[in-house]
Amino acid sequence: MWARIENATVAEMTNIDPQGRFPPSLIWIACPDDTQPCMQYAGGIFTVKPKTPIDHAAQIASRRYQHETAGITVDDVSIDTNRDSQALITAAALSAVIDPTYVCVWKALNGPVTLTAAQIIEIATAVRAHVQACFDRECQLLTALAEETYTVAMLDHGWPAIQEA
Repeated sequence: MWARIENATVAEMTNIDPQGRFPPSLIWIACPDDTQPCMQYAGGIFTVKPKTPIDHAAQIASRRYQHETAGITVDDVSIDTNRDSQALITAAALSAVIDPTYVCVWKALNGPVTLTAAQIIEIATAVRAHVQACFDRECQLLTALAEETYTVAMLDHGWPAIQEA
């Protein structure tokens, strides 16, 4: 598939090779697939345009963050695991450690729930384990990337499931 580029916009697409068929002033680009470089036909000359390399480390970090902040369920309480929630859970756990009689109403994803100090500590422990498992998986993938054993398919596997504790 070839695309004619005009003012940085795709103006026309065709399956017909443009060489010798169109005025040399027109710019045509073809990127056959993800494994081959793009070809450009401009000024009557074909040139190869290298593909922009994929930033696998950034993709891995993004996927880790996605899993990290997906939430978990602990004893039928759905817990948000975004960064703000992680901080709030840590603060509540500190209060629970300081005062074993501490009780609070927690705004869970499935509605408000009253939690005892022991339940707060259980939730904080589960959230911390979940977050750490996400970072551990990221490190495994980054190691594979550094050792050149990484494959794109690995990005979809090995992440912690939304746990039921």
